[in-house]
Amino acid sequence: MSLFLPIVPPFFSIFFGILFLLPFVWRWPLLMMFILGAGCFMASWSWQYQQYQTARHAILNATDSTVIVRVNSQPKVYPEYTQLSATVLRGPAAGFKLSLRWQQPPTLAVGQQWRLRLQLKPVHGYANPGGFNRENYGLVDGVVAAGHVIAGRHTLLKQHDSVRQRIVARVEHAIEPYRTASLLRALAVGERDFPPWLWQGAQHAGLGHLLAISGLHIGLVFGWMLWLGSWSKGLLAVKRQQQLVLLLALSAALLYAWLASFAIPTLRASIGLAILVICRSQLLKTSLSRFWLLLVALLLLIMPFWSLSASFWLSVLAVAIIFLAMWRYPLTQFHWPGRLRWFLTFHLMLTLLMTLLGIILFGGFSPLMLVSNLLFVPWCSLVAIPLLLLSLLLTALGFPVAGLWQLTDSAFLPLLWWLERSAQLPLWVPVVQVSGTAVALLAAVLLVLLIFARKAALMLLPLSLLLLTGSTIHSPPWQIHLLDSGQRQLVLLQRGRRAVLYDAAPAQASQDIAADQLQPVLHQLGIHQLDYVLFRQQRSERSRFWALQRNYAVSRHNLAGFSQQPGEELCAQLPAVYQDIRFEILTAGASDSCILRITIGPWRVLIPGNIDQTTEHALVSGNSDVAADILILANNGSAAVNSLPLIQRVRPALAL
Repeated sequence: MSLFLPIVPPFFSIFFGILFLLPFVWRWPLLMMFILGAGCFMASWSWQYQQYQTARHAILNATDSTVIVRVNSQPKVYPEYTQLSATVLRGPAAGFKLSLRWQQPPTLAVGQQWRLRLQLKPVHGYANPGGFNRENYGLVDGVVAAGHVIAGRHTLLKQHDSVRQRIVARVEHAIEPYRTASLLRALAVGERDFPPWLWQGAQHAGLGHLLAISGLHIGLVFGWMLWLGSWSKGLLAVKRQQQLVLLLALSAALLYAWLASFAIPTLRASIGLAILVICRSQLLKTSLSRFWLLLVALLLLIMPFWSLSASFWLSVLAVAIIFLAMWRYPLTQFHWPGRLRWFLTFHLMLTLLMTLLGIILFGGFSPLMLVSNLLFVPWCSLVAIPLLLLSLLLTALGFPVAGLWQLTDSAFLPLLWWLERSAQLPLWVPVVQVSGTAVALLAAVLLVLLIFARKAALMLLPLSLLLLTGSTIHSPPWQIHLLDSGQRQLVLLQRGRRAVLYDAAPAQASQDIAADQLQPVLHQLGIHQLDYVLFRQQRSERSRFWALQRNYAVSRHNLAGFSQQPGEELCAQLPAVYQDIRFEILTAGASDSCILRITIGPWRVLIPGNIDQTTEHALVSGNSDVAADILILANNGSAAVNSLPLIQRVRPALAL
């Protein structure tokens, strides 16, 4: 008995715990199931987060900088370096990914295994509006560290030429001469190497979901295979023919997801289709609501970090909206006018609800979204994508199908033309004046109306969008944005579509602010022009000075090249009055400083920028008035300045 005594107390505690919960399960089964599911979700989160932290600590604190990795995606080549994603193959961090930069690398390809000397650091991003959250992405995609390859000798251990790589090479060769090659590549093999204007056009047109292999495309493959399988019912007498057709359709969808390297959206869609096939194969009658709840629960149990991704919620809520529309607006008239009327009603409600969802998740929407989806979702679903899939299948099998690829290119030319025109128009409408709570409450009201009063919901949906965008009609108030930019200090003073930018770069900076930090912020906030740009000009020599740019149009200039633009002026030449605010330049006798005070109505904001102790002492001991209600701390809050005498001299109500 002594051998079993150590496990008796834990066993009896679990046993008595189950006995204690049994009456509650009998009385409130749904509540207890919810608590059990939440507990499983938290347990899965805790376990996976512990695995992530263990791998992260091991790779960052390893004594040996040599790591064996496998290149798992197509490297992106830039003028200064090559960006690649690699999976660690050995050690405690095996299976997790690294984001690496490699200057002047040899020829890289997917599947190669390398022994590299790396200098790594934790994944870090910037928490700005519209920006890319790298830390959340690291958790979602399993990226434990970022860094660069140390110059020196590196060893190629294995050159792996997979079946997928051979198919990708065939497709690349087949689509090379066509104008729509970037679209064909993205939708055939999942390689999205789009120019910036194409990304912008997709966002302005509201067609981003069409340009990447996602649940829509996986579902199309599954649906087309089911349709083809339905034609065999009268031709073949096979036992369990329905189950066989479902399995063949699922296999085709999984092959397409494999060709896209099982990207996260395709993985979610594959899991959903697998659940659907299991239910249909076993002839289980599951309602749409229960199927959706089961799908979301399984996805969150498998990968709880997906809950940090906006694309996850966009995907599952889009499925919920489709199910809701199918339930409230079923197809009852099967003649062509009735089908067309149902199609227009279905897409109108789906697009308007997705617009509200986009406002909640992304803080804005595109007015072209309704027209774009009504035109190109049916066209791509019924014509362009089936042609692409047929061309892809025949190319993968080795057949010469240049004529079919040319026909596919012609089918995608209207979409490319639409994206080109959309990229040239400022069609992104930010909804920054309405809180997310107000939008969520409005969406909840519309959902209730949709369930109980269909006609009222259809009438209120467009009125809701007008209500949300009505804040852009009246004159917006002034807003000050203190942006997250590492060692730089970026202050953005915004009113509507115009703004003033204050860029205080540190002394050791060697270049202007990167466009990928500032461009998403300006786009998200709807800023089209920087009327004034105050920036610390970067020079290779030791001397630096502040400069001023006027009327800097965001759409026509490179945001990473302030110093290279013509028409430079001095910081002191900033006008005293700008719209209904006042600017004051308080240089405090220092040549390398641009101390700015802004008066907005009754509020005064002081921005010292980058100053040294001499300049700070001049501010404290001078006779000029430096009082302000809001103080943007100098040098990003460095303890070397921002002394107590300066705080007492300024007397701010708020220091940032």
